[in-house]
Amino acid sequence: MALRVSTSMTTTMTNMPLYVVVLIALGIAFFRVHLRVKTTLVGYEIGRLKATEGRLLAERSDLSVELARLTGRDALQARDLGPTDASALTSTPLEAQH
Repeated sequence: MALRVSTSMTTTMTNMPLYVVVLIALGIAFFRVHLRVKTTLVGYEIGRLKATEGRLLAERSDLSVELARLTGRDALQARDLGPTDASALTSTPLEAQH
């Protein structure tokens, strides 16, 4: 008696590794697409953040200039003297004596 294997069972067993290879290939392909999309989105986010950084650095520079103007010697003396004595800052010492 010889052992017989049906042809449908043999065909299914030989095609099984092909299905596994196709599924693995599809999985790798989808993973690569996912990484490509994620990389692109991160690139856009970096660009947006760099634009925000530039805007904030410009604002910081403007605020530093404003701080220097407000804390300068002339501005502090004018503030200490008050609004009525501010004219004393613009007059020369000879004009103040007359």
